[in-house]
Amino acid sequence: MRFHATCSRADDGEFVASCDEQPIVTGRGLSPACALDRLREELRYRIELCPCSSVDEDYIELEARFG
Repeated sequence: MRFHATCSRADDGEFVASCDEQPIVTGRGLSPACALDRLREELRYRIELCPCSSVDEDYIELEARFG
C-alpha cells in the first residue's frame, strides 16, 4: 500500500514526517529517515484490524517529499 508523505524540519530541530491522506498521522525523529520510519510504524499500527493481526513490514510504501 502506497502513501504520500511530507517530511520537513520543525522549529525544535527535529524532523516531522506526515501522511498527506487518510489515515492522517505523523512521525518525528532526529533525521528524515528516522521520522519516516516512525511514520511507517504508525501507519502499520493504524491499518491493523486488531492487535492479533499483523501487517508485514514491507506492506507500507512511502512516497516522500521534502520541504
